[in-house]
Amino acid sequence: MPLYEYECLKCKHKFSEIIYQKDEEKKLKCPKCKSKKWERLFSSFAVVADLSTNMPKPDLSNLPPEVRSKTMIGDYIEEKDRPKKNR
Repeated sequence: MPLYEYECLKCKHKFSEIIYQKDEEKKLKCPKCKSKKWERLFSSFAVVADLSTNMPKPDLSNLPPEVRSKTMIGDYIEEKDRPKKNR
């Protein structure tokens, strides 16, 4: 989903918007002061690398057994697609 973060150049308010087409961005206004002067921020993202934490684990019971046993993204990369040094 194309979720972008912005900062208003007038009041410094930070906000997020879902933008599906570039034209929609032209109509964007600060929700706080209604200014059309903003800049797009560099957004970060979250990755869960360890499922042994206290976070709830996903329910995989309705998936086929061959998929259930693969919980790392690397398990889905075919051998031919791996870099030669990692084969």
